Amino acid sequence: MALGDLAARFATAGSELAVVAATLPGHDPGADAFGAAATGRLGVLGRELHRAYLVALDARAHEAAAHGARLSTTADALTRAATGYVAADGTAEAVIGHAEAAGTAEAFIGHAAPADAARRRHRETP
Repeated sequence: MALGDLAARFATAGSELAVVAATLPGHDPGADAFGAAATGRLGVLGRELHRAYLVALDARAHEAAAHGARLSTTADALTRAATGYVAADGTAEAVIGHAEAAGTAEAFIGHAAPADAARRRHRETP
């Protein structure tokens, strides 16, 4: 699988988690589903359960949003990496093409980074 494909999958997952985070709070069935309308101790227990459910639901929504953001950030990083690899491949192809056209290995040296060229000169010096 190419980095671009992986980035697209991460971006899709991040978007889906963002949707989940936004819709999750709407899944509150209401306090009556927990028996909060009952009288006495059962009603108190139902209201406590409903509050605990709302706290848990809110926490899961925040977690989904955070994970979605992390996936989107990772997708962006993968996209940048894929772009960098494409650029590096293009540069390498150009350098190789230049060397082949010149017919010499010196063409490679001319495209080396200054630090690499300096290290080569240092090694060649007695």
